Amino acid sequence: MKLNIKEIAKQAGVSIATVSHVVNKTRYVSPELTEKVMKVINEAEGAPGFLLRNLKTLKSDVLLCLVENLEHVGYISILRGVQAGALRHEYKLAVISPCNKGLVHEYIRLEKPGGLMVIPDPNRAEDVWKLKGLTIPTVVIGQRLHAEGTGGVIIDYRERASQATAHLIKCGHERICWFGRPDSGSMHQQFLAGYEEALWRGGITHDPELVVAVDSLEPINKKGLDALLAGTDRPTAIVCADESITAELLKYMSVMNLKCPDDISLISLAEFAFSELLNPAITTFTHDLAEIGEQSVEKLLAKMNGVADAGKDWLAPSRITVRNSTQCIGRGPLGERSASPDTLQLSPAEIELVRAGSYSAAISFHYSGTSWARLHEKGMKDVFSELGIRILAVMDAHFDPELQNKQHEILLTMHPDLVISIPTDEQRTASSYKEIVRTGTRLVLINNVPEGFEREDYVSCVSVNERENGQSAGRLLGEYMTERQKTKAAFLVHGAPFFATRQRDLAAEQVLTDEFAGIELVAVESFYNEGQVFDTCYELIKRHPEIEGLYVSWEGPAMVVLQALRDLNREDIGVVTADLDVDVALNMAMGGPIKGLSAQRPYDQGRAVALAAANALIGKRVPSFIGVTPSRITVDNLLIGWQDILKERAPAQVVEALKKL
Repeated sequence: MKLNIKEIAKQAGVSIATVSHVVNKTRYVSPELTEKVMKVINEAEGAPGFLLRNLKTLKSDVLLCLVENLEHVGYISILRGVQAGALRHEYKLAVISPCNKGLVHEYIRLEKPGGLMVIPDPNRAEDVWKLKGLTIPTVVIGQRLHAEGTGGVIIDYRERASQATAHLIKCGHERICWFGRPDSGSMHQQFLAGYEEALWRGGITHDPELVVAVDSLEPINKKGLDALLAGTDRPTAIVCADESITAELLKYMSVMNLKCPDDISLISLAEFAFSELLNPAITTFTHDLAEIGEQSVEKLLAKMNGVADAGKDWLAPSRITVRNSTQCIGRGPLGERSASPDTLQLSPAEIELVRAGSYSAAISFHYSGTSWARLHEKGMKDVFSELGIRILAVMDAHFDPELQNKQHEILLTMHPDLVISIPTDEQRTASSYKEIVRTGTRLVLINNVPEGFEREDYVSCVSVNERENGQSAGRLLGEYMTERQKTKAAFLVHGAPFFATRQRDLAAEQVLTDEFAGIELVAVESFYNEGQVFDTCYELIKRHPEIEGLYVSWEGPAMVVLQALRDLNREDIGVVTADLDVDVALNMAMGGPIKGLSAQRPYDQGRAVALAAANALIGKRVPSFIGVTPSRITVDNLLIGWQDILKERAPAQVVEALKKL
């Protein structure tokens, strides 16, 4: 028999107003009275119109979220996302701890929430699975162990640690340490498995000495840290499982005068409130917890509404936020770690020893028609002038390997004590470089090493830190495109087997693909000389008109790219490149397609080359690879950057163009 509101009140032994409040949720009603009313309603054969209209609301305007650890900052962040998603869809949110299983069952029976979200603590998740009879639509938010295959939201801790470690490997690190908490249970096991997996994939032997266990209730053991971090064979990077480990390590490093990231890079697997404000700001590799919460609501509503693919798991993506606590380790052509130019300084006594030697030098450039070559030459000449080293000749091969081979023959007839050179081609000039070495002439190389050379064949190779150079350029392109909601990028890279440009181009690509998930790299095209650039770029844009951003290996080809873009009427495409020159600076200052660049410091590199040569002349051992840190240049710091890098004021036309921008 259908009941009206008066009859329901009579059978339940309550007032009509109480029935109304239970149905409409307009006022608090005690669980005992609510149960009496709902018992009568559930046992009735049918429901009157007023009840049918309100039962839908009664059963579906509330979403229930079970959270085992309400003190965990990460779960609070997920809850914020859940709340935002619920409010957006006009649902109320109830949050209960699943520890009191009777309370959970009672709430579901009486309140009839439309759906349930479960956030189990990784270490106590078994408590959740003891709950039986939860027949309402449910979404589990958690690690694969608990949520996989349930149509849940997966937080993959193993993948997070693997990607963080892989990022450090791509940055040139090999001795990577793991600091974790074994008492965090399965989360620790998955983190550690991900760390070990990344080492294996990177071809790095796992060293158990680099795995450090930290108790949650005790500070990190200082003696253990001293043994690990104070020696010369210390790790160059550390992956930290959480924010408290990160903070403790920063404090220890400060006390021990270890610089982050110069001595040790730190990356945290947890984003925390002050990660941006610390000095240095901490690079983090984590999940967007608020997004996880919002996606959990979307997944739950899909289940409640019977959407066909609602039973599929949603894998939360890991995201890196690169800040100042990590740095790239430059690697030389033989895989060696780069050394700082600071290692080349001479004492007053050593300077006098060089001057007394009456040494001579010859310089062989691959191409001298750029500011880059001019500033290298100026840096070398300034140091040689200070040290009394005569320069016998400066030659320009015009990118012609055969011409450079002939020039080397001419240089050797002058009998210099040392030759400084950058190869036009690592393969085709190798024999003439071997001849230089055979005569006993000391050889200092710039950027590249000829094919087949061993460590004893040359004094040193001096270059910009090309890995950092490429990453800086790639990050500039990614930031420019992301800020403007552009999503399609392409690369124009140097196809010749130059170690330096190859390392730079690969690093730029790695940053764009790793750090900017919203950007698609639609094409990578190669050129072998600047004469090919116009046609290569023109055809690339014709094939892929969707391109919105371009990376070009260095500034010379970038200027040719601008010609192609003008002819195609596509100056809307943003361009990022490497190296600072008048033309690229003027284009930036005028608001043209060039949006930023990573600049070598050619004058400083030239000085480093000359100092490496001077060290060798007096018998000092010189590191086989010297890496100079590049500078990041945008329109905002163009004038300051010009002065710093080129050691002169910016041209008047650049200054005037900036005033009009």
